[in-house]
Amino acid sequence: MARLDRNHTTHHILVLGLVWTAIILFFAWWGAREAQQNTIRLASAQARASFGKDQALRQWATRHGRIYVPVSDYFQPDPRMAKIPERDITTPSGLELTLINPVTITNQLDRDYGHLYGTSGKITSLTALSAQNMPDAWERSALKRINAGAKEVLEFVREGDAEFLRLMQALIVTQGCLLCHFGEGFEIGKPGGGIAISLPMASLRAQEQQAVHSKFVTLFILWVFGMIGLAITAWLLHRQAQVRNRALVELRRSEERKSAILGSSLDCIVTIDADDRIIEFNPAAETTFGFKASQVIGKPMAELLVPESLREQHREGLRRNVETVLSTILGTRIETTALRSDGTEFPVELAITRIRQEDRLLFTAFLRDITERRKLEERLQKQASEDDLTGLLNRHTFEAALKRALIDDRQFHHCLMYLDLDRFKVVNDTSGHGAGDELLKQLADLLRSTVGERGILGRLGGDEFGLILQDCSLDGGQEVARELLEAVSNFRFYWEEKIFTLGMSIGVVSIDDHRSEASRLLSMADAACYRAKEEGRNRYYIYSSADQVLSHRKTELSWINRIESAFEEERFLLYQQPILPLQNGEENNGFFEVLLRMRDEEQQLVTPDKFLPAAERYNLMPTIDRWVVRHTLGWLCANLDYQGIVSINLSGASLTDTLFLTFLLDELETCAIPEGRICFEITETEAITNLSRARGFITELSEAGCHFALDDFGSGMSSYGYLKDLPVDFLKIDGRFVRNMDIDPVSLAMVRSIHEIGHLMGKRTIAEFVGHAAVLKTLQEIGVNFAQGFYLGEPAPLETLSRKAKSEDRARQATR
Repeated sequence: MARLDRNHTTHHILVLGLVWTAIILFFAWWGAREAQQNTIRLASAQARASFGKDQALRQWATRHGRIYVPVSDYFQPDPRMAKIPERDITTPSGLELTLINPVTITNQLDRDYGHLYGTSGKITSLTALSAQNMPDAWERSALKRINAGAKEVLEFVREGDAEFLRLMQALIVTQGCLLCHFGEGFEIGKPGGGIAISLPMASLRAQEQQAVHSKFVTLFILWVFGMIGLAITAWLLHRQAQVRNRALVELRRSEERKSAILGSSLDCIVTIDADDRIIEFNPAAETTFGFKASQVIGKPMAELLVPESLREQHREGLRRNVETVLSTILGTRIETTALRSDGTEFPVELAITRIRQEDRLLFTAFLRDITERRKLEERLQKQASEDDLTGLLNRHTFEAALKRALIDDRQFHHCLMYLDLDRFKVVNDTSGHGAGDELLKQLADLLRSTVGERGILGRLGGDEFGLILQDCSLDGGQEVARELLEAVSNFRFYWEEKIFTLGMSIGVVSIDDHRSEASRLLSMADAACYRAKEEGRNRYYIYSSADQVLSHRKTELSWINRIESAFEEERFLLYQQPILPLQNGEENNGFFEVLLRMRDEEQQLVTPDKFLPAAERYNLMPTIDRWVVRHTLGWLCANLDYQGIVSINLSGASLTDTLFLTFLLDELETCAIPEGRICFEITETEAITNLSRARGFITELSEAGCHFALDDFGSGMSSYGYLKDLPVDFLKIDGRFVRNMDIDPVSLAMVRSIHEIGHLMGKRTIAEFVGHAAVLKTLQEIGVNFAQGFYLGEPAPLETLSRKAKSEDRARQATR
């Protein structure tokens, strides 16, 4: 215990230390980020201030119209302004002056004196005439963006080892600009170039690093003080735990001594004499009953601890034990009811022993308060009968209620309804399962309030509910169905600023034959509900045995039972159909496709087209696929000498089931089949419907050494577009094109196209439904790699392949 407490304390201190460290690291990161942001803001402000200076100087010079400077070695007349009248003038004193362009003023100022204020800049354009005004690469890119409409371009760039903030804003042409640039294509109010500012970041980054360093030092000191505080706290807690553990050790020793004395004690020990007077009342009894020992010693037990309804029974039992030494409860444990000091009754477990002490007879009662156990039992019973989410009856309890209604001796007329929400998937898909659960709870309350005491409600699964209306005619049932439809239609579900409207499809079954089975009635109601959905949803439909659609639905449901029975009775079996090479030199000598068959109750063979549609509708395909995979791999393990590829079909439901992928990888690892021996077939439609899942599924199994074939290729409108996204090895050309390609030019063209595109993508082709020699010959001429069909081999039991292989082995051995 001491070690456990110490470990517990250490764990908490370590967690707090990690949390404190995470906080310090967060503030360190935040401080560094803020310093970086401050640097960016400061640099941007300085660059814009420099831009403002250059802009102000330019506008001042432009406003004055003409500014003349003396002609000198430093500044000669600008030949580009030779066309301007009075470019050069001579003062009365003979001083020669020449006109200076505001752009030249700005650029000379930045060039010669920019070091005084830490920035450099210039006015430039894409059509600059002077070499000194020509833009560099960055300025050229920025000018293009300015001309495209950007008001400002601001970026951090590196030039060698130095970092600069580069800023450019548009230089808008004014009337004054045309003095120097008349006839050069500039328009007033439009960009004529830009003012570029370059700010070195070295000093600002140094200030940033200094600020970050100071912040880190401060935070490190805080972290050290925090860790020291935690260490001190850990030491204090450890000391407290030592003191507490020593006290617990002493208490445990005391309890052990007490336990040795009391022996078979449960919780409370109450001893009475032959006159029902209490002579012993232990501390546990004081706590449980609410009396102090001094309050009950010497007083009748029946008056204080036994409920009034049981007192006479208690006294009679005591007299019988005293007078006849006969008892039905001595030495056994029973459950009964006791009375607390506040008058409340509570359940107890009771065991009584009888002791003769000198000249008197004593009875010691060992009692245990089982209130919590009873509550737990009631809760478990409630959980076993109620749906956890909605509080309605669960399916099992609902079916039991339906069975009770069917065996009612009064033979009342009943109605059964199967309710299925419309558009529930929209809520789950757009807002998540949390929203879906909340919707189901609110809807259960709505159904409960609408039905009231008229019927029994239950949740049958997902968004499906059941309702039993006892002693209710069909007309009455229809009235309730209309009320439910109206209530659900008026219901609005609000979730995170979204509002959802719902509908409900209801199947109604009139129960007037009490010999019907509950499961059959539920199937009928389910079929009627399905018909309501097919007719437009948000309506009810009354079951009729003459309805052909419902009959089809019942047929599907019956197939589900037959499929499940076939699993239980092992009536599924595997067939194989060969896939043979068509070209000389083909690396693979051929392989076969595994096909599934089922024997019915009379041992007649059933083809997959009879039972697979129902299995797909009711999500049994992953189960069937697992059976096929497991038994095919079992055959391969038993026939390791078979050198060909075995092709196994997988359904779309399995393709999107992550658990199925795990199952496949586990089975492949367990069976240790050589790589390249397994090929999984998936249909083009299923692959395209779940493209990303299919790609991931194929990739994982390909890495495990499996091949993949895209079945029924060409059946979709976008086959070629998706093919490049699916890493398959084989294309199985849709049999609709192959079957009549020898007489149908369009089918021939499709087969040829699929084969050529497949080969360009590095995939081998397989033609299905090859029915006669002419088709086979055409396929060989086209260059298709493999063929499959009744002309080449009809499906046969997989066992025949094993027997054939064994016979060939025996023949080879006999000829040696």
